[in-house]
Amino acid sequence: MERILSKEEIADLLSAVRHGEVEIEASIEDATGAANASRIDLFRSQGPENWKLPNFDLILDAFARNYAVSLANRMQRSTSVKLAGFESMAFDTLLQKLTGRGAIGIVELDPLRGSGMVIFDETISYALVELVLGGSSEANIIPERAMTAIELNVIRDVISDSCPDLEKSFAQMQEISANLVKVESNLRLLSHISSDAGVLVAHYQVTLDSTEGEVTLVLSHSALEPLVEKQREQAMPMSAVRASQWQQSILGELDVMEVEVEAQLAQISLRVRDILNFQVGDVIDLNCGPDSPLKLLVEGRPKFKGIAGVQAHKKAILVSGIIPDGG
Repeated sequence: MERILSKEEIADLLSAVRHGEVEIEASIEDATGAANASRIDLFRSQGPENWKLPNFDLILDAFARNYAVSLANRMQRSTSVKLAGFESMAFDTLLQKLTGRGAIGIVELDPLRGSGMVIFDETISYALVELVLGGSSEANIIPERAMTAIELNVIRDVISDSCPDLEKSFAQMQEISANLVKVESNLRLLSHISSDAGVLVAHYQVTLDSTEGEVTLVLSHSALEPLVEKQREQAMPMSAVRASQWQQSILGELDVMEVEVEAQLAQISLRVRDILNFQVGDVIDLNCGPDSPLKLLVEGRPKFKGIAGVQAHKKAILVSGIIPDGG
């Protein structure tokens, strides 16, 4: 422990500083040889980019298979949907990557918190418009503008087909009800998710005949958080919650369980020859009196001591003590 200066020593030190005997400004060393400093952002170290949901790729793959079948049945075309990858990011980062010329379906996922989005890029969006109106996707021309309300309405049912496929995909982890709320193209109208909120972004490569494009599935972290908790509970062999549930269940069953209770006055050993010679009127000596304590057996095990008596004109036994285990 460092020694604390006395009043006299502090006064001497101040006097030396005042008269210039002690330097109070340290010389600045040459910093050319100093090591390079790296920036550490403590606030972003646990940002949305590091958010993960184990085994969620199984759900994303299932959605690709289901939606490929739905697209093929509706468009009557050769269709392929493959998961290209998925990542986590801030919602604002995702908006900066979008062109704003495709169709965006906003999907409600009940009972999960928050909403999801199914985003069609401009190539797939305008190809679907042509196919729904009876044209060909091969001669698809992509205009340099956002889609009109009429064009969005034309492919609304195609986007809505993704909702039952999302329900099938999530069924292996959580029962949900997916509903298409609206279809947008203007990025400025996407205010259902805050700009700094984290989202999981899954990229799908979609092929319609010879037309190739991308469909993006966006799910907010807040909506998926209950699934993280559910996986955490399932991964534990016996969590505290499950142990408590088992305990309450067992205690409830014990309250209504029926057991056999016997009152035993005495116990003797006899030879088989003596038992065969018994006659009516013979008296068997139990070596105990009528007021001797009884032994109460529960399911054949001695548990309590008792005294025989009568209550409400019926034979009864008063429990007078507990027999220790093995007694």
